[in-house]
Amino acid sequence: MLTCGESAEIVGVRHGLRRHGGSGGDDKAAGCVSGRHGRGGHRSARLSEMGFSPGQIVEVVQNSPGVPLLLRVRDGKMALDKRTAMEIIVRRISS
Repeated sequence: MLTCGESAEIVGVRHGLRRHGGSGGDDKAAGCVSGRHGRGGHRSARLSEMGFSPGQIVEVVQNSPGVPLLLRVRDGKMALDKRTAMEIIVRRISS
């Protein structure tokens, strides 16, 4: 996890599965898998649409407990919940 003021280059996005509370079933049964994106592809496609794609530089603007992570990416700022942010694989940029 990066701290406030740190920058990193996006390397990729994990294709983790999101579980839907309490059903105990797999994600395919819950309707989270489509033929077009495959497992976890919806979230990674959405992150890409928001500018979180490999090669982009992100900077942590705010990283406080109990609130979403505020990141600067491209020409804007985006707030992400920390669970989603942890799926973005980055390489810290040395200062």
